[in-house]
Amino acid sequence: MDEAALGRFGDKRLADLGTTLLDAVQSKQTLCLHRLAETRNQTIQFNNFLANPAVSSHEMLVAAGRKTNQGAAGRHILAIMDTTDVLFPTQEANKRGFGMGSDGTHPGLFLHPVLAVDAASGGIVGLVDCIVLNRTAGRVSQAKTTTQKRVKTHKRRTADNKESRRWLQATAMAGECLADADTITMVGDREGDIYHLFANRPSNVHLLVRSAQNRTLAEGGSLATLCAALPEQARETVDVPAKGKHPARKATVALRFGPATLKRPENSPDKGQAKTVPLWVVDIQEVDPPAGVEPVHWRLLTTHAVATPEQARRIVAWYRMRWIVEQVFRSMKSDCLRIEDSQLETAACFTKLAIVGLIAAVRSMQLVMARDGATGQPVTDAADPADMPALRALNARLEGRTEKLRNPHDETSLAWFTWIVARLGGWSGYTSRGYRPPGPKTMYHGLLRLQPILDGWRLANRSADVRLP
Repeated sequence: MDEAALGRFGDKRLADLGTTLLDAVQSKQTLCLHRLAETRNQTIQFNNFLANPAVSSHEMLVAAGRKTNQGAAGRHILAIMDTTDVLFPTQEANKRGFGMGSDGTHPGLFLHPVLAVDAASGGIVGLVDCIVLNRTAGRVSQAKTTTQKRVKTHKRRTADNKESRRWLQATAMAGECLADADTITMVGDREGDIYHLFANRPSNVHLLVRSAQNRTLAEGGSLATLCAALPEQARETVDVPAKGKHPARKATVALRFGPATLKRPENSPDKGQAKTVPLWVVDIQEVDPPAGVEPVHWRLLTTHAVATPEQARRIVAWYRMRWIVEQVFRSMKSDCLRIEDSQLETAACFTKLAIVGLIAAVRSMQLVMARDGATGQPVTDAADPADMPALRALNARLEGRTEKLRNPHDETSLAWFTWIVARLGGWSGYTSRGYRPPGPKTMYHGLLRLQPILDGWRLANRSADVRLP
C-alpha cells in the first residue's frame, strides 16, 4: 500500500507506474496489457515499463520480501514453496527467448515462489521471493533426442548442476529474507526430497518435506521398513481436497512417528557432504479407504523433534498448509488472472509481468483467507499503521445503520481491513445465509478504490502540516 509497492527502480515515475500496473492487475483480474490499460497511451506506457532495463523482477521481489519480513517479525513462519509451469502451446510462433515448457515441446517457463504463512494461524503474511526457471539451453528438437541421455547422466551431476537446486536456493532465500522471524520452517512437496538439502540446510531454517524416496537409513534398512515397524500412536480425521473426478472427502488416518537417520546415497557425486543426517519422520496412512480412490499416505521428514502425538499433529497441520501455494497458482492461472493468455512476446518482459501477477495473487488471496477472522492476523500484515486514521474514517462511512451492516471485527485485525476493502469492492456487507462472502474479484476492485483514497488522505494531511506555523 506504499508508494513503492512494486519497487523503486531508481526513478519515482517508474515506481508510480509500477504501482498503477499492480493496481490494475488486482482490479481487472487479467495480465493482458490492452485490458489493463485505460487508454492506448497507457498501454504503451505499460509496455515501455516492462521493457525498461531499469525495471527488474529482482527489484520487485526485494520490495515484496522486505515488506513480508516486517510482517514476519517475531513469528513462526512457514516458508511454503512449490513449482508451477506457464505454458504457451498455441503461441509458439510469436514467443521469443522462451525455453521448453513442461511438455518438452512448446515455449514456457517455470515459477518457484516462496510464500510466508503464519504457522499458528495459517494466514498469508506475504511473498518472500521467487525463482524463475527458463530452459533456454537447447532446442526442442534436440531435447527430444537427448532425453534418454539426460536421464542417464542425471544421477552423476552434483546438486548445483541440477534444476532441483531451486529448492536449495529458495530455502537459502527464505533464511536470508525472513531474518526477523522467530522461527522459519521450509515446507515442500515430494520434489523437495533432496539429500543435499537435508545435509546443507541454513542453520536458521527448519525443514518439513514429504518423502519421495525410500531412502537407506544409517541404522540399516529403509525408510519404508522403519515406518511400517513404528507403532500407531493416534488417529486423526483429515480433509482430502478434490482431485480429478474424485470429490473432496474426509479420511481417517493413523499417525506413526520416530527418529530416522538418513544415509548419503551410495551413488551421490557430492562426496564432500555429510554421510548421515538425523531427522524425524511422521507417517500418515489412511485406514480403510473407500474403494476406487487413492489412499492417503504421507511420509513427512522434518528437522523438528517429534516425540509426542501432539507434535506429530502439528507437523501434519503445517504440511497441509502447503495447499495455500496451490490456491495462489490457481488464482494466477485458470481462476482469475489467466497468465497463460498473455500476448507478451519476449521472455524478459513476460517474466516481469508474471512477478506482478504473482504479487497481486498473493495479496488478494491473503485478504480472501482473512475475511472471516479465522486467521487471527494483525491489520499490519496488509495495512500501513500510518494509514489507520484514514481507514477508521472510511470504515465509519461504509458502515450501515443496523448491526448487521457494521464491521464486526476489531480494528487491530486483518479481518477488519478486509471488511473495508470488500465493501469498497462492491460487497453488500451481509453475511447471512444466501449471501456469498467476498471473493478475489471483489478484493481486487476494493484495493483499486482504496489506494487513491489513501493517497488523497496523505496529501491532505501533508498540506495541513505545511500550513502549521
